[in-house]
Amino acid sequence: MSYFEKANQYYNTKNYKRAIELYEKAIEYKENESASLYNAGVCFIKLKEYEKAITFLKKAIQIKRDSKYFFNLAYCYAMLKNRKKALIYFNTAWSLDNADKDCERAIKLIIDGYKKIPAKGIISIPLLLKRFYDLY
Repeated sequence: MSYFEKANQYYNTKNYKRAIELYEKAIEYKENESASLYNAGVCFIKLKEYEKAITFLKKAIQIKRDSKYFFNLAYCYAMLKNRKKALIYFNTAWSLDNADKDCERAIKLIIDGYKKIPAKGIISIPLLLKRFYDLY
């Protein structure tokens, strides 16, 4: 069994730290390199280590320009409250797959967030996106 396959097993049991270790081995041996980088990035998202996730996702994007890679990169920036970069990367994801309704909704959330002045009782954009992301 490859490092990538073993990592996927750990990911599926929510052992993200062990999965990351094995994805890094897979990357070292060039096993499914872009997917290994992406999956490691998603593990870091699950661990709420967004800066590390960004590093892995950007490396994955250098190999393969995939809508979901950009979507998760945008999500990281949204969680770090960097709406400008989040919007850029959500738009990039959407341009690669304009049938992606999740991406379209995320873009709308951010744009609507720019239009509104935060008021008491209104959910923040990062919190709303987190709830949205946790559904998947």
